Amino acid sequence: MTAKENEKYQMLIEKGEALEELLHSAKHSEQEKQVHLMEYLNLLNTERAAEIGVSFTNRLLSRINAAFEAHPTADLAVDQLYTCLLLQQFHSMQFDLWRAHSAIELCRNALEMLEAEGRWSDCLRYCQDTANAYAEIHFWPEALHYAARAHNSMRELVAQDIRVLENGALLDPADTAFSVLTCALHTAEGVTAELQTLLQADLGADGYAEAMAEAQDAKDEEPMCDPVEMEPEYLAIRYDLEEKIDETLDHERGYYGYCQEYWMAKKMILRSEYGIRWKSPAALNPNEDFEG
Repeated sequence: MTAKENEKYQMLIEKGEALEELLHSAKHSEQEKQVHLMEYLNLLNTERAAEIGVSFTNRLLSRINAAFEAHPTADLAVDQLYTCLLLQQFHSMQFDLWRAHSAIELCRNALEMLEAEGRWSDCLRYCQDTANAYAEIHFWPEALHYAARAHNSMRELVAQDIRVLENGALLDPADTAFSVLTCALHTAEGVTAELQTLLQADLGADGYAEAMAEAQDAKDEEPMCDPVEMEPEYLAIRYDLEEKIDETLDHERGYYGYCQEYWMAKKMILRSEYGIRWKSPAALNPNEDFEG
């Protein structure tokens, strides 16, 4: 890190520390606090300061969770979920989205409260983004879980004849159904009869057939992955595996050629420590060009 970069890094840390004091202060209104918070988070995003963002949002999430556990309210639950989404965003910038899993688990009670209180638009946004985060790292069972909850939120909103969210987003059950089907197709069980019946009831036979065809086309267009990734033995060790790969690569991520070194480390660790034979996307898709 250059002297100029180090100076900027320290400035961002100091701004965060000052902001934390402001957030604890009784001298400022909640509106003022939210404005300062969003300005700081936007600054971190602009500067691509993911490491600082992860640290800051983790601390923020811990404080909100402690307040929620002491006195659970819907407003605190919303704050918790949206802070978790920010944490996911910063982890994505660091190429270590799997690390957001513990924070997502921490937010289960908040999500359940909002579902119980019918705060479906907040639930929809959170579950859609969280499903997308898990899908990005190919953690398909978790992605399916949140995609299904997003679809349930969509169903509840449509049942109330709500077709447009406060931010102007149009609601279409076919969108969330497509996400559910896409995630399901990447799991060992696939699209179960129960899931098919549920989605057919929501979309109608023709609508379901169209969503299913689109999901299958999307899956067929993706590079082939090793089927071992659907096996229980593999699913049980994914988070430990990612930690060990991270340690092997000295916590460096996202550089040119990273995916090739990542796959090499993954193959070695799976074989030597877990006895699992695994083939990389590059080996399974020799005609694909993997540059990242």
